[in-house]
Amino acid sequence: MSDSKTDLKKPKPFSDKPENTAKVPSVDVGAFAPRKQDDDITPQQGMDLADKPKLIFVIGRGKTGKTTFLRWVAEAALDHNRPFLMADIDPTNASFSSYFPDVSRPSGHDPVEVRSWVQRFIGYAVENKTTALIDLGGGDTALRSLLSEMPSLLAEVEQAGLAVVAYYMCGPQLDDLAPVVTLASHGFAPKARALIFNEGVSDAGLPRQQAFAEIQAHPVVQEEIKAGSLMLWMPRLFAAAAVENSRAGFAQARDGDASRPINMFDRARVKSWLTTMDQRFSGVASWMP
Repeated sequence: MSDSKTDLKKPKPFSDKPENTAKVPSVDVGAFAPRKQDDDITPQQGMDLADKPKLIFVIGRGKTGKTTFLRWVAEAALDHNRPFLMADIDPTNASFSSYFPDVSRPSGHDPVEVRSWVQRFIGYAVENKTTALIDLGGGDTALRSLLSEMPSLLAEVEQAGLAVVAYYMCGPQLDDLAPVVTLASHGFAPKARALIFNEGVSDAGLPRQQAFAEIQAHPVVQEEIKAGSLMLWMPRLFAAAAVENSRAGFAQARDGDASRPINMFDRARVKSWLTTMDQRFSGVASWMP
């Protein structure tokens, strides 16, 4: 999407600032950041979807880093004043909507009502030619139900002018592939799709290739790659707990602009993580809002 200026205002971050919050000393975190090293992962290049509205589905079970990825995507788009919609239809986890006031969410959990809500939401995005970022839980039934009723749903959306993007979040557990298999069995196979392997949910003592060896060798992953899925890597955020406790955005955490103080070392860790995220996902920059 282009960086055209709009009237969209950046949502205010959640704040439960204590009455007497200590000021964080102004320190250049660059001096404490890890020495720059060439990342050993070459970014994979996706098809060009620049300046095209998109339905972006981020799909995954719990504990795969889905909310962290969604926050990174949403914050980057908001920081550049890009207009887009946000929806949280994960029935088991409402954490995405807890970070942004403008995230839409069904009012109930009845499967029929949620399915109708998702249909209306997608219809609204299509009608307004607006990009939408959608949090889809691993156990979602709404999209599957719509696909069962309308096997041509993806084709209809694309014919209406929106591209469909799917990011599948995966840790090292084979069960993390269940949403891939389930949605594929219903014909959900967008041309622009990627498996995101999150290093942050693997054993910190194991090298990346060892930790993810089993899942990468699985036939589901191999078939997805043959079918055109990209394989992307999300780096471990070593300051995850500090950022979560601060309830700050990633840029705010990096810059020390948080309601709860973040020490200089964790700020440096966030800075390093953000840099690596930008590098590793540079090949799919046009798939973002």
